[in-house]
Amino acid sequence: SDDGGGGGGGGAPDERGGESDALAAFRKQLQRQMSGEGGASASPLGRAGPADLWASPRDSIEPGVVLLADYTRWVENKARRSADVPFDQFALRGPLPADLPPDMVARVLPVVILLAKGADGSHDALLLERRTGILLGDIKGNEYACAPINALLFGGTAARESVQVLAQYEGRAAPAGLTSLSPGIGFGPWSVAKQHIEQGTISGSRSFVFAGKTVFGKGELERQMAADLWKAAYLSRDVLFKERSEPSMRKGSIPLWREALELCDGEHAQVVKELYGDEL
Repeated sequence: SDDGGGGGGGGAPDERGGESDALAAFRKQLQRQMSGEGGASASPLGRAGPADLWASPRDSIEPGVVLLADYTRWVENKARRSADVPFDQFALRGPLPADLPPDMVARVLPVVILLAKGADGSHDALLLERRTGILLGDIKGNEYACAPINALLFGGTAARESVQVLAQYEGRAAPAGLTSLSPGIGFGPWSVAKQHIEQGTISGSRSFVFAGKTVFGKGELERQMAADLWKAAYLSRDVLFKERSEPSMRKGSIPLWREALELCDGEHAQVVKELYGDEL
């Protein structure tokens, strides 16, 4: 991700992209914690070795699964758009305009990674590819000094005071205090991840830091899946943590939403073809 955005692919779209005022307000709240002028964006992601790029479709919803919005349900003027799409839950004003460039749509469509299922039947998740426009080094104090050029990402509209980290790790087991989601991918609170970054157990350059999280209430995600709002898949860590630049920074960067669905092939890839049409 270009900015540490877990992905990282799309900064905030313009108003035609459909993003709500919630994210703008959230940015202002965070900026009040900063001292001085915000620095320019920089990529916190280091270069990995040979890429192992794969994605595998899933029918089940469990921790580690990535949910990718079905384009046909989230864009206006689509016959199959559901009346129950939770736009507000993902800081969107409403259906995405149908005439937006495909890459912009792909960067705005929600992509979330499931973290845990609660005893009450709720699901915790992190919204990927949403920047706040703030780098950790911009925040007052030394709390985030070990990862100053990581972008602070918007993980969702719930628990906005919490800071979670999605990190790549080596070896079979996740470092102490982090929960493994799938091979090489773990998550945990900033307080734990910070220690591992300082000790070199995990790399700040291969970690995404989120303020807030996404919560699906009891039965909510199951209803959304039944309404075909999402395509579910496991992603390799090289897909999830791949560096992705904004169009204004470098051409040719494929949005996480598009790449993951194309790697799945089959019905998942068909959603991409419906969005991009002849541009593929």
